[in-house]
Amino acid sequence: MPVAIQGDVPRSGNNSLSTKDFINNSLNEILTSYKTKKNINYAVNGSASLCSLFTFLNGNFNFLDSLQEKLEPLSEALVKIAFSTIHVIGAVDLWQKKNVFPFIGYLMAPVIALFSSGYDLWVSTGLCGGLINFAIITDQREIVDDKGNPVPDKDGNVQVVNGDFRDRGWQSSFETTIKESFKMIKEIYTNPSKIKKFAHAVFLSSSSLIAGSVLGMLGLKKLEAIIRNTASIAGETALLFHTNIKSGTANNPKNTIDLKSPVAQSGFLWIGTAVVDMLKRLDYISENINNLTHLSLAFDRMASIRFTQGILNINHN
Repeated sequence: MPVAIQGDVPRSGNNSLSTKDFINNSLNEILTSYKTKKNINYAVNGSASLCSLFTFLNGNFNFLDSLQEKLEPLSEALVKIAFSTIHVIGAVDLWQKKNVFPFIGYLMAPVIALFSSGYDLWVSTGLCGGLINFAIITDQREIVDDKGNPVPDKDGNVQVVNGDFRDRGWQSSFETTIKESFKMIKEIYTNPSKIKKFAHAVFLSSSSLIAGSVLGMLGLKKLEAIIRNTASIAGETALLFHTNIKSGTANNPKNTIDLKSPVAQSGFLWIGTAVVDMLKRLDYISENINNLTHLSLAFDRMASIRFTQGILNINHN
């Protein structure tokens, strides 16, 4: 929540804000406020998704055939602008929350997008997506004992690591994420049924996205695309079960699809993105359906609206 600036009017003197400081602080509050980030998210992602969807529809149903050649580069440009803007917003938000790995993911994404074509944008940003997901993983990771059993609070409620580290700091974020990652690997190895838990499933999917991106850097582009799409479908299926984990108890945590969750909603849309991206790489499909890249970009930006809202909703309470 924005913090009100002390004083009604800036005054001169040693103990009060100068006009310049007042303006700078006011701008900082506006640019970092929840409301500003939310409005920008809906504006840029919304316009990009609508343009991409219309580009796909116009390319197949020829509503305005003469505009198609202009729509395609416009759609790609708007998507890149929205993609970069949203990831800058995410970087600002995760900087405030001092969550190191998703912050790095958000920071890298605009640079990668700049050098990627619209066709390859979804696949080439898999590394960023894998890192960004750790904001959700840490926020939904239960605090467990050495045997992997949940440690309830005094009222019997689930305790979570929490994705907001602003009160704990960057070092705590780094150390906690690494420690919990190794613990989840051990838990899955000793008890494979743990894969059904939200944090474990998203962790495995995100690790696969990171590994797939590394393979792509080594020149295995087709394999990277396969891993990006299959791991995304698996991971986004897990996102469908995103809910307020504290609404359950340590012995009976909630594990159902909550369509009110913006993260769960993004899961549906990103499954669509991955499916369309796979289909467009099949010659028979791409020869009979035009502009599938723009349909996948539309799904991606619609998903980003809801996922970004979920990230903004993470707090330290």
